[in-house]
Amino acid sequence: MKAELFLKVRFILLVLFAASLLSVLNSCRKKNTSESAENNTEQTEQENEGLDFYSPAEDNALWVETLLARIEEERIAEELAKMEEDLSEYQLDEEELEVDEEASEEEDQLEEEEQESEEQNPIEKFFEEAAEGRVLNGKKQELSFYEFQNEILVPQQTEDGYIVIHSADSAVTRNFYNFEYQLVKKEEWKIKSASDAKLLKTEKFSYTEDTKKINKKDIVTSDSFETISYNESSFPVNVKKYVLKDEESFITLERSWLYNSDNKIIKDEQKEYSYKNKDYKNPPEVFVRRYEYIYYDNASDGKEKNEIPPDSKYYENNILKMQYNYTSEKGKWYSWIYFDETFSVKTCYEDDVRISEEYYNSGKLIRKKTYDKMD
Repeated sequence: MKAELFLKVRFILLVLFAASLLSVLNSCRKKNTSESAENNTEQTEQENEGLDFYSPAEDNALWVETLLARIEEERIAEELAKMEEDLSEYQLDEEELEVDEEASEEEDQLEEEEQESEEQNPIEKFFEEAAEGRVLNGKKQELSFYEFQNEILVPQQTEDGYIVIHSADSAVTRNFYNFEYQLVKKEEWKIKSASDAKLLKTEKFSYTEDTKKINKKDIVTSDSFETISYNESSFPVNVKKYVLKDEESFITLERSWLYNSDNKIIKDEQKEYSYKNKDYKNPPEVFVRRYEYIYYDNASDGKEKNEIPPDSKYYENNILKMQYNYTSEKGKWYSWIYFDETFSVKTCYEDDVRISEEYYNSGKLIRKKTYDKMD
């Protein structure tokens, strides 16, 4: 009995020792794991100390307003550049502006040349001279007839005046002149062959009776019509463009310019008409852009002539969106950007370098940001 009791006690002691040993091992394992996790966490924190991670909680969103101001300023600058580029499309070129005050003398010279060569056709004579590298010019270099490689100019005389045909590959232009050498009509053709010819555009010109300068030009294509009016100085003052559909015309663009006594633009307004459907049945939506300029051309205004740009304002649908104001000091100016009726940004420049930005809400200054000037 004693032996059996001893064995039982021994077995129980062994079980307790094993349980105690296992508990110690688990405790050591948990401690090592905890220390390792703490070490890893500490190491990660140390690694992250030198990194600048984006924190939404610390973001006050001030950069958004600056970014929006820059985007809006660039957008408006692109609008202005586009309108200035479009203006060149309506300005008259040298050929259209030229008025020959010595037309009668030029005509007499041509008649004398024709009498000297009665036995030979003038057109044939022209080709012979052109082939030899000779050019027939007037006193003021108007109506020059010549041939060079794949280009050729052909003069013709009709009951109404003169026609000059210019051909370069498949592009053909016909200029119609009256006997005063005024351009009255211009045609642009694409002629690939005698059976494949297409009239692309026709321009017609009207002149004033007293100054003999162009006061109107009409441009007609297969699907559009455009009319342009000019002032006494041959600057465009009004343009209207229409799309032609089913023998009806629908306006798509209207633009007008106002000039000062020096023929500088003081107002440029453009109206764009957009239609929801291509059948043009619904009334169009109108989007209006307008620029206004103020020039300072004399010393009394404190600004040197041609040195300081004009002050300007830009409107969209009669709402002021941006304005530029210049001082008497070159390179020193400021701009305003208006996002809505309440929020606006004023940017100041010195030596054409941005030095500060001021943010306003309902006319009240809410924040100002300054920039270091770089030497």
